[in-house]
Amino acid sequence: MPGKKKGGKKKKKGGKKKRPKGMLEDPGVVVKRLYKSYLENCAKKKSAVCPGLKAMMKDCYENDRLIVKFILEPVPDLNDPELKNVNIDPVISSIRQEWYRYIKEMHVWDIPVRHEEIANLALMLEKAVYPITRLDLVDCNMEAVSAARLVQKSSVLFLTSLCLDYNEFGDEGCLGLCKGLQGNKMLLSLSLCYCDLGIKSGTPLGELISSTAIRDVYLNGNNLEAEGAIELIKLSADQAEVESLQRAEEKQRKAEEEALALLAEKEKSRVRTAVSDDNKEDEKPSSARSSKSGKGKKKKKKGKKGKKKSKEPPPPPLVGPWIHKLHLADNGIDIYGAASNYGPVIAMRLFRQMLQHSSCFEELDLDDNLIGDLGGRDIMEGLKARKEEDLPGVKVSVTHRMNGETFDSIVKLGSGLQKKKKKKGKGKKKKKK
Repeated sequence: MPGKKKGGKKKKKGGKKKRPKGMLEDPGVVVKRLYKSYLENCAKKKSAVCPGLKAMMKDCYENDRLIVKFILEPVPDLNDPELKNVNIDPVISSIRQEWYRYIKEMHVWDIPVRHEEIANLALMLEKAVYPITRLDLVDCNMEAVSAARLVQKSSVLFLTSLCLDYNEFGDEGCLGLCKGLQGNKMLLSLSLCYCDLGIKSGTPLGELISSTAIRDVYLNGNNLEAEGAIELIKLSADQAEVESLQRAEEKQRKAEEEALALLAEKEKSRVRTAVSDDNKEDEKPSSARSSKSGKGKKKKKKGKKGKKKSKEPPPPPLVGPWIHKLHLADNGIDIYGAASNYGPVIAMRLFRQMLQHSSCFEELDLDDNLIGDLGGRDIMEGLKARKEEDLPGVKVSVTHRMNGETFDSIVKLGSGLQKKKKKKGKGKKKKKK
């Protein structure tokens, strides 16, 4: 029939993607300009171009999207005598020259970084224009001075995660790092695995955790021993016990209030029953009439759709000694350390205290530490007490070199700690000194 429209699928309009808020240019144009700048800076500084980063940039500008994660890795088996291997300096220069303010993460793996380059990186981090939230500098031969310089103005940094694994800057570097991070209120995760940290690092790290928002701590492969572990967690363990007492008091107060409310309700019900018996005959017909007259009159009002409430920004992270994840595998927490008499006993009692009382505790990794039967029993008792207090579950990993029944109980109660699978080609393991 004439005038009848044929049915069928509507063709999608091939319009351009919407630009991100605040952008005057398309994302692809911005990334392409950054890409050209990076290649030019590599040529000027005689540095090899990172193949992975180059491919990622190209993919982003071809698909008209922003690049937010920068990953730098060395070129394997580079034989060009005129070129240095992949360097961090050309990337920093390109980001600053192009004012590329969309970077969120920066990962640098297995690339030696000089102090001057760390200073340039720190200057970029300190600018509010570049809101980098995650920084990984893994196996970069970082010196103690460089570790301190990186976080010299930590109060203005946007970082929430900092990973400096396999940089052997020792206790001196750890002390400088902790001093620099004291004023920071944003950092949530700190990883210093295989950084050659000793007993002396326990005290500054413990003070840092208790005075900032850091809640995830990864210190595998160091030499904190029992004494360093004590200094690291004693403030958190004490805080957990205080909160446990507060929870018990609150529970008792609520029970007393509920008992009083129940007693008052019983008294009211007695009065009501006495009055209702007297007026029972008068109430029945009136209630019947009201029910009949009320039939068909009530209509459901259509609720007006209100405006969508704008999401409130998340509250700032809590500052205090609240540890969520603590990884201390292979740290010499055993009877063979300097504080071999009472140190291991005190350390294990503190771990037990945290397991028993801390409501926010999620993970504890003590693998490759010979804590023995006594230490294993403390961990087991802490997990049992935690279950009795009805606190959230916690993942625990310990060495199997202890009494079999104790180990089985820990695995059952702690549900085991699932190790993260390493990516192919990133399974490098550094030897301890």
